[in-house]
Amino acid sequence: MNNIIKDYIYSIDIPIDTSVRLDCPICSGTKTLSVTKFTDCTKYYCFHANCTKGGVIKEGLNITSFNTPTIQDNGDTPNKLQEDKQHWRRGMYTPEFCNYILDNRCDYAMSNKLADIRHDYKQDRVVFVIKENNKVVDAAGRYIGKNAGFVPKWYRYGDSGTPFICGTYSHAIVVEDCASACSVSSFSTGVALLGTSLSEKVLDILSEFDTVTVALDKDATTKSIDMVMRLNWELENVNMVVLERDLKKLDVKESKKVLKIDD
Repeated sequence: MNNIIKDYIYSIDIPIDTSVRLDCPICSGTKTLSVTKFTDCTKYYCFHANCTKGGVIKEGLNITSFNTPTIQDNGDTPNKLQEDKQHWRRGMYTPEFCNYILDNRCDYAMSNKLADIRHDYKQDRVVFVIKENNKVVDAAGRYIGKNAGFVPKWYRYGDSGTPFICGTYSHAIVVEDCASACSVSSFSTGVALLGTSLSEKVLDILSEFDTVTVALDKDATTKSIDMVMRLNWELENVNMVVLERDLKKLDVKESKKVLKIDD
């Protein structure tokens, strides 16, 4: 039943953060199915008295999950990344910032300087800074304010296409978001794709590791398989784990068990 609604909803182009009324494919009600598209899920509900079908379709992270404004450079427009960086703070953290860091197991990476994590006080986001040769080239920000559901959960500050990398180990764990990358950094190197595909740039980065494990959510199984097939052409030791549980909510022992990593 849910697959019928899911396939029906996916056949229609609904913009992010938009609600539409559609005919219900289950009860055939006219304009009774309310559908709202968010960056990380799609919510639906039929208001017909004889139907009342409703639910949530969870989305895997993709490039649209990291909303970046398009800035046209006419020579007078300042670099957007440089402009945003002015609002990133170190040390002056809010309780919400600290709670997010602790609740998502980013504290080890932050305290051991494996990740440069700051607070965007203007947008109220936890900022995971992305660097190349110690130079800031991009960042991804996770919203922690009070208007959740009305603003994009993730915000990509630039368009470098560079993944967020956290750790110093030769075993790379490919994940979808920065917090997950941080959560595994005490025993491996987390590589967060941030919704990007396996570009040549990402492949070059992953080729520097001895072992690569693709660890995406269950909803992204097809994406994981495609990724592994592509990586197998370039690398020797490639594994895949379909996550039933959120890595950033697990302790080290649990994470190693889920990822099938021996001590």
